[in-house]
Formats: sequence, C-alpha cells, structure tokens
Amino acid sequence: MFPVLSPLYAQTDALEMFRLASQKMALGKTDEAIELYKKGLEIKRDSKEAWYNLGVAYGKKGLVAKEVEAYQKALELDQNYGNALFNLGLALRDLGQKEKALEVFNKLLLLEQNTPEVWNNIGVLKLEMGDTKGAQEAFLKAIEMGAQSADPYFNLAIVLVRLADAEKDAKAQERLLKEAMDLCDQALARDQRHFRVAYNKGVVAHRLGLKEKAVEAYKLALSIKPDYKPALYNLAVELNEIGKCDEALATFEAYLRIAVSDPKETAFVQGAKAQVERLHERCGQGTR
Repeated sequence: MFPVLSPLYAQTDALEMFRLASQKMALGKTDEAIELYKKGLEIKRDSKEAWYNLGVAYGKKGLVAKEVEAYQKALELDQNYGNALFNLGLALRDLGQKEKALEVFNKLLLLEQNTPEVWNNIGVLKLEMGDTKGAQEAFLKAIEMGAQSADPYFNLAIVLVRLADAEKDAKAQERLLKEAMDLCDQALARDQRHFRVAYNKGVVAHRLGLKEKAVEAYKLALSIKPDYKPALYNLAVELNEIGKCDEALATFEAYLRIAVSDPKETAFVQGAKAQVERLHERCGQGTR
C-alpha cells in the first residue's frame, strides 16, 4: 500500500504547485499555470493569493466569467483583498456589469485604496453609464492625486470634447476644446506612444481650425501605429485642405490599400476613392 500523505506534506505539495504555476505564468504558459493552480487549490483551498493568481490567468485567456469566480473565491477568504477587488471591478466591467463594477471600486475607496487608478476606473464606468459630470469629477480627482498614467488626462479630454459637443455658446465650446487639447499634450508627456491620444489631439486641433497641428498629431499617431485607419483618412483630408496635393493623394491611396476590404470602412472608402480621382486631376497626374 502507498503511504497516506500527512496534511503537512499535502500543504507542501500545494505550495510547490503554486510556485510552479507562477513560473509558468512568467513564461507565458498560461494553460499549464491554470492547471497547476487548480490542482494546488484542490489541496489548499484557503490560499487567497492562489485564487487571485488563477483569476489573473483566466483573464489572460479571456475567460472572464471564470476570472470573476476566482476573484470572488479570493474575496471569500479576505473581503478586503485590494488586488482581487481591483481586478474584479475590471472583469465585471468587461462582462458589462457596470453597476456591480462601480460598487467594487467604491468599496476600494472605503478601504483606503484611494488611488488615481481607482478614481480613473470610476470615471470610465461613469462615462460609460452616461454620468458625464460624475466622470469629470472622478478624472479630476485622479489628476489631483498625481496620476502618472496618461489615462486620466486623456479620459478627461474626452469628457471635455463631449461637453463641447453639447455647448451652444461658441466661446465656451472653444474654451473646452482648448482645454481638451492641453490635456492631450499632458497625456502625451506621460506616454509618448499613446496613439489614441495623438489621434484625438488631431481631431480636436481640426475642430479648432489648427490644421498644421492636426497634421502633426495625425502623423504622430501613425508613427506609433502605421495601420491606424482613422488617422490615415483624417490626415489625408487635412493635407488636402492645406493644399498639399501630392502628399494627400499618397495618404488617401495608403488608406485605401488597408481599408478597402474592411466593411466598417465602406463609407470612408467611397469618399477616399472620390478624393483620389479629384486629386489625380488636380496634381496633374491624370485619372486612373
């Protein structure tokens, strides 16, 4: 007969499985890590860290419902486990359960997890739920707390653009757009590789009539993500409007090469094709 392992040996086996699982995660072997965490938790079910790490592994695989279950198991062992609460809030948002996600992040605030990251996520949720004012306050709070991430600055810029859209007074609208562009600059100062910030700075610059700045911003976005279709299209339009015929033509054609087969781009593709025909004539190259 095989000897029966004592509880002490069983616990040791579980800890070794958790250690190996963490190694597998570090190597990107997520499936193997999941199996090791699960086997270890069959022996030692009271490890909140293992449940949390299992949730992270499920999240990497896109198994969000299982990710949520794992974080909830960790929180059954420690209801104030900050890391599990934070990730649970993100996962619930991914599942579309925004009210529950907001409850989780508000609980983090009560647990002295009063950080820019928590406030930024509260702002994102409120914005998605249509509470523009609440979102603005949350992003401002994140910035006031010294946020190092570009996200609160960028998100607040998006809020200000939305407020500008709803503003009837032209001067007030211009003020909001200028503030939004300044926030984009602050975001880029924190993350120079954030192509969406660069792109949206271009959109705001266009609305302010700052065409050269818009061109510069779209080119920055494309230097980071060369195949970003909205930036290519908008850059072509902007170049056309400032009279850079040859460059506009080349940019429209670059856009068409990557967008022509994308159903989401159909309306823009038609517009780009029409512009290409006109630009061929204007640039003296004849029509295709």
